[in-house]
Amino acid sequence: MKTKLVFLLVIIFLFRINIISQGFDNATRALYILDISKYIKWNNEDYDKLTEFKIGILSNETALYWELINAGKTRLFIQGKQIKILHYNKIEEIEKTQVLFVGDPKEYKVGEVLKKIKSSHTLLITENCEFRLSMINFIVVQGKPRFESNEKLMNDEGMTVSQLFLAQAVKTREEWEQLFNKSEVELTAEKDTVKQQEITITDQKTQIGEQANEIEIQKKQIANLDKEISQKQQLLSVTASKLQKQENYIHDQQIIINKQKSDVEKQKNILDKQNLHIEEQKKEISESEIKIKQQNLLISEKIALIEKQKLVLGFSFILILAISFLGYFIYRSYKIKKLANIALEEKNRTILAQKAEIEEQRDIAENQRDQIAFQKRHIMDSIEYAKRIQTAILPSLELFSDKLEHFVLYKPKDIVSGDFYWQSDLGDEMIVVVADCTGHGVPGAFMSMLGVSLLNEIIEKQEVICPDEILNRLRHGIINSLKQKEKADIKEGMKDGMDVAVCSINFNKNRLMFAGANNPLYLIRNNELSEIKGDKMPVAIHSVMNPFTLHELELQKGDLFYTFSDGYSDQFGGAENKKFLSKNFRNTILSFQGLPMLQQGVRLNEIFEQWRGENEQVDDVTVVGIKY
Repeated sequence: MKTKLVFLLVIIFLFRINIISQGFDNATRALYILDISKYIKWNNEDYDKLTEFKIGILSNETALYWELINAGKTRLFIQGKQIKILHYNKIEEIEKTQVLFVGDPKEYKVGEVLKKIKSSHTLLITENCEFRLSMINFIVVQGKPRFESNEKLMNDEGMTVSQLFLAQAVKTREEWEQLFNKSEVELTAEKDTVKQQEITITDQKTQIGEQANEIEIQKKQIANLDKEISQKQQLLSVTASKLQKQENYIHDQQIIINKQKSDVEKQKNILDKQNLHIEEQKKEISESEIKIKQQNLLISEKIALIEKQKLVLGFSFILILAISFLGYFIYRSYKIKKLANIALEEKNRTILAQKAEIEEQRDIAENQRDQIAFQKRHIMDSIEYAKRIQTAILPSLELFSDKLEHFVLYKPKDIVSGDFYWQSDLGDEMIVVVADCTGHGVPGAFMSMLGVSLLNEIIEKQEVICPDEILNRLRHGIINSLKQKEKADIKEGMKDGMDVAVCSINFNKNRLMFAGANNPLYLIRNNELSEIKGDKMPVAIHSVMNPFTLHELELQKGDLFYTFSDGYSDQFGGAENKKFLSKNFRNTILSFQGLPMLQQGVRLNEIFEQWRGENEQVDDVTVVGIKY
């Protein structure tokens, strides 16, 4: 395995040599120094204890030093140790390093440098030095960079290097002199080429300056947009608070109205009973009046009889008493009826007043209902506008239909989504990103817009194509944008961030590079599914902040791979109202093999809706499937 690994590294190193058409410039020197440092093995006991890999530059100029600083920002580590670049102007300033590059052998005598670094296990690299005087010496042959090596000096300092790597070096003095003479002949022609390149570089610097101005204008526009979104979010929060208070007030008013309705019903029942009692009294009075008429007729007859006979005085006296008693009864019935009518009128006035109050409360409730409906419509209009902004930022569902057969299943839980997908072409590389931001709805949408903005900066502007480096820079951007501080935010449980899967496809090399933050990649080949897991940490502040891992895969025609958020597998549904789970998701996409990719997207949506049934969607759902 070690032999195969060394062979692979040598092939990669040679490939880098072949793509360089000119001789050594600072970028080429930095590339060679960093690459050669990976192939050297330090055998001293102290090396494994080191936490930093130090590279020293002995030169009166600082151009190469800054070139190495910039290159170190993308590599970060050599042999698992963090890179540290040092610069020296004098031999006396040299400290113990793992690699030392001497810029000008005429300015600094290599023999004195070797004495200075003796027994310090330092790899000495020079350029245009005398044959085999240095450990590794850079030379230019026919416009291409080459190198010679001195294995004995490296072994004396406790270093070894693979023979496959040494086989690419210049081996004899005759070969070295012959190549060096050819380089001198071609140097004159190269100078003209360099001058032409300097003119081209000057033009490019002018264009870069113009692009930088455009970037600053775009940054200001984005800042204004962020400020406007923040203001709308604050307005939305205030409106939601007022809406909640109004709903509580309406609820209390509804309770009062229901109570008043109950009291009115009771009073109506009492009034009905009183009306019934009055009717009964009226009936009794009518009957009494009939009796009075009958009695009057009888009295008339008796009076006539008394006048005629004047014999029954005692009976007449009794009859008068009876008539008096009857008159008193009639008078008493009249007073009772009058009092009942007065009480009835008072109750009618009370009922009318209560009815007016109820109608007034009803009008207030209707006005509040209309106000709530207006505010709700205003809030929904704002969210719909946010959806239009998010839709404009995201690419269309036909990401790359002219290159690959694919589908995109995108189902926001609310009107706007915390999930997003992203695609870009950069040279030979096609980059596809699927991300799941913290939360959903409006907060998740803000996070997704921040993620899209940072990806545009990292990939489109900075031209970073390596998925692991994209995630490293995206995490740095999220931490800075959200002003997260490592110790404070972890202690307080801050979880704002996103889970991301990044794929980079190279059609010329049939290669897929992948890196994931909590999200995996599913690869299906010959009806067998393989899962490439992402790192167990999000793109945000976290207790573990290691660099993200890069996975490289050789693609074959007919391979299918899927990236997705966790919304599909976390959906509740089915007969027992349980989660769909990742296992069922894997079995589902395996069952689709043989279907066109667009048909797979349709079937995934149908199965999701059948499983969800009447349940609410629990999270945003995004699935991207690609057939190579």
